[in-house]
Amino acid sequence: MLSILKAKNIIFVLIIIPYVFLIAQETSPNWDNQLYLGNKIAFGKNKWKFSGELQTRLENNFQTLDNWYIEFIANYLASKQFEIVPDFRYTIKPDKIEYRPGFGVLYKRRFGDFQFINQVKWQIDIDNHGKVGNAFREVVFLNREINKSMIATLVAGFIYRWWPEWNGFQYIRVGPGLSYVFDDKHILNFSYFIGVENNTKDWMWAGIPMLQLVINLSSSDKYKYKPAYYIDF
Repeated sequence: MLSILKAKNIIFVLIIIPYVFLIAQETSPNWDNQLYLGNKIAFGKNKWKFSGELQTRLENNFQTLDNWYIEFIANYLASKQFEIVPDFRYTIKPDKIEYRPGFGVLYKRRFGDFQFINQVKWQIDIDNHGKVGNAFREVVFLNREINKSMIATLVAGFIYRWWPEWNGFQYIRVGPGLSYVFDDKHILNFSYFIGVENNTKDWMWAGIPMLQLVINLSSSDKYKYKPAYYIDF
């Protein structure tokens, strides 16, 4: 009976992804298909976890490079429920280079096979043309451990941005995900986001599949507290 319930959970996630995609695409006048591809390396022990990620993002129905970036993250596992997370991202776009230091806090709770995570983060965006802005983001994750090899995820969040000439909600995204745990060191994450972006003139909708390979250089039992399981929104 337990294996049947786990199979139903997997089937539900696999069905809801294309269903949400079709509904949003049919009802949205401005729609784009984008793609996020990432590779993350993680390591650490005791109260510290470090990671670096190289990610490429495509837009215009997967045909145009939106940006690629390298991001370095340090997670301080302050307790079973809180992590302090400073980070730095270096992004190359077709028309500029961006430097983005950030500082965030993760609140995490476990309820049986479920893990709830709330991420709040403040970031400063600086480009090579001298433009400076900042943003606040909040993302909520609900993870469900189906078995030792499968983790289902629901994600929802937003980014609110301040620029000298404009401020407001810039991104709102929501979507399901599924992670396959090969072993203690290799995880493959797949997510599908329905997103809306405010380009200061109108709102643009997007369907965003994301594929990410995570390589853990240290095993999970080296940490004093279990790290939060989340992806970069």
